[in-house]
Amino acid sequence: MKNLFTLSFLFGSFFYIANSQAAVISYSDFTDVSNLSVNGDAATTNTSDGTVLRLTKNQTYQSGSIFSNTTVNAADFSTFFTFRITEPGGTLFDGNTVSGADGLVFVAQSVSSSIGGAGAGIGYSGINHSIGIEFDTWHNSANNDPNSNHIGIDINGNVNHGAGSPHTVGVNTRFDDGNLWYAWVDYNGTTLEIRANQTGARPVNALLSQNLNLVNILGQNDAYIGFTSGTGADYGNHDIINWEYRDSFNPIYNSIPEPSSLVLLGLGLTGFGFLRKKKKA
Repeated sequence: MKNLFTLSFLFGSFFYIANSQAAVISYSDFTDVSNLSVNGDAATTNTSDGTVLRLTKNQTYQSGSIFSNTTVNAADFSTFFTFRITEPGGTLFDGNTVSGADGLVFVAQSVSSSIGGAGAGIGYSGINHSIGIEFDTWHNSANNDPNSNHIGIDINGNVNHGAGSPHTVGVNTRFDDGNLWYAWVDYNGTTLEIRANQTGARPVNALLSQNLNLVNILGQNDAYIGFTSGTGADYGNHDIINWEYRDSFNPIYNSIPEPSSLVLLGLGLTGFGFLRKKKKA
């Protein structure tokens, strides 16, 4: 049997599970955000879901983002998060029939831990060397959005989907209906897959997938990971409830682990103190 060494101790609501090949970042809530950069209008707030990360509140022309303070491997990864969008409002224009905007984006980028935009760009527009998975709640004709409630894959800060809106998929139930949404994003080094639903049970089939070379896009293996959001003339509260990120392709089926734990697997005593062990380039 291989030698196994395990340590566990109190570390807020932020913990890693690490071995020689992988690390896990997991937040069951956001009571402690000392390992995150919280930017712009983003802030922690207490709701019925506990202490959440509110990327933007229900006001016009907000911009907020959160990113890991340090980079982690993104050459392949799996992530799972829960979000809730509430109190949508604003005016109707640009072909929209329901108010509320603009959604949120899961982002991996190699630029900075303190970056973001606003409005139609959902806080993501203009971020180079990046991939963004948008959960968009507003139809922007200038961006070639397929409808007012869709998932899209964006590259290098470009939120214009182009003719025919490739790499997007419409979702019938609105993301800003006030209910909890569960989302899974997985990248095996070749194919990016996105899943989402309101049940919390990981779907067998992805809603959207795209083949891409993320290392070439990032210009490196590592990235800052996090979320962005922005509002314009329409708005809503955009809350991240919990979040887990694994820095290797390892699809997540279980719920967010309990907080207040740090477990190091496959490391000797000299490994103590390494909260993240990066892959070799």
